[in-house]
Amino acid sequence: MASTRAKVGVLSIGEMGLGIAKLLQANNYHVYTTLIGRSPNTAKRAESAGIEVLEDDVALVSRSDYIFSIVPPRDAVPTAERIIAAHQDKTRGRRTDTKAEPLYYLDLNAIAPTTARHIARELNERAPEIRFLDGGIIGPPPSPPAEEEGGSDSAWKRPSIPLSGPHSLGAAPTSGRHLFETLNAKDLGDGIGSASGLKASFAALTKGFTGLAIQSFSTAARMGVLPQLQQHLAEFSPAIGELAGRGVIGMPSKAYRWVGEMEEIGNCFREEGGWGGGESVFGGIAEVYRFVADETGLGSLEGRRPAGEVVEGIVDGLEKRRERGGDC
Repeated sequence: MASTRAKVGVLSIGEMGLGIAKLLQANNYHVYTTLIGRSPNTAKRAESAGIEVLEDDVALVSRSDYIFSIVPPRDAVPTAERIIAAHQDKTRGRRTDTKAEPLYYLDLNAIAPTTARHIARELNERAPEIRFLDGGIIGPPPSPPAEEEGGSDSAWKRPSIPLSGPHSLGAAPTSGRHLFETLNAKDLGDGIGSASGLKASFAALTKGFTGLAIQSFSTAARMGVLPQLQQHLAEFSPAIGELAGRGVIGMPSKAYRWVGEMEEIGNCFREEGGWGGGESVFGGIAEVYRFVADETGLGSLEGRRPAGEVVEGIVDGLEKRRERGGDC
């Protein structure tokens, strides 16, 4: 039996966190998590994967060689604050083992470069022993081949994980090079914010496009021309039509997460790209996802629904908003 490699704390075990955790386990990494502030569904996911649940953040900081932050964008800063607070605990929070290697904190959240730099500054000032890596996740969660639950990292379907900052994961002393390769990581250099910026630029063209598709499909449906819109897309822009349909189908359960991501993309494009002045395009798309999450009930449905059913739910929500006297 292969020996266990590094110990990795994953916060938290959502759909993406679970996929990352399973990939790590398949490659002999020991995975920890905590359930502080998490739902019963998170607990079930952790239990189903055999992830060791620790009692608190102090234990997580004490035992982990690496901590991966994979949370909704709104929780990125609070999660880093939790780790800083645990690290600062004078009685138990500091790493109690005899190893000299530092703890690495990988922020893999969909945040703006300025948010990543803020977290890096907080860690540097308040917990300088922790090494920060700016990161992102581009693509769906890792998954093993359909015929087997396991296998080497090369057999898995994996997202790309761009990383940047002065501390290289590949040079980390505890399984660093192997972990870098297992994660399908890409080193973007020393600048904190490069990885976050790449993730934002990519998501603008995928999740941002889905926000436009929601408005297009629902408006066409309210005017009674959705079938004709879909027919014209199939005839003149089949790739766009297919992308729009897939996006609308897969979006409802993730809409609440994408509110903050659209806001962070808007911040990135304004602060890094120079697109200031006027209202943010992505602020408007954030409102689309906020509406879907808060006013349609679609996010609470299990499983995927056909595009027509999703659009119908959105149109119903818009009609109810109109009846209440709100903007449509």
